[in-house]
Amino acid sequence: MSVYKEGYHAVKEIQAQSVQIYSDACDYGVPCKKGDSTWNLTNQLATWYGDKNTKKVRVFQRYLKTPEAKQVDIVVTLMDEWAVSDERKTIKEATENYNLSFVTCKTGKCKGYDGYVTLTKI
Repeated sequence: MSVYKEGYHAVKEIQAQSVQIYSDACDYGVPCKKGDSTWNLTNQLATWYGDKNTKKVRVFQRYLKTPEAKQVDIVVTLMDEWAVSDERKTIKEATENYNLSFVTCKTGKCKGYDGYVTLTKI
């Protein structure tokens, strides 16, 4: 079994469930609570594929809808092993980095959740 298969599955699930958090803003992500399936996928990505050279950084930002939100970011690194083994891509070409973020939020689509998760390819 591919080492990164679970990572790509988590990326696909999170991206497929992404919704606009506020109707009047461009915040997109997947609302989640501690212990639900999205939270567990996010935790798996951070734990298994999180870049050990990047620190988890808590950034405090002010938003119109959420006056003070906590945001945690980590870089996640995945690799298309099949493309490397088939010699279609080099290791460098097959390596993909994503920024995985969790933002605390209690309003908009986050009502009833702890916050939302975003995943952006970098």
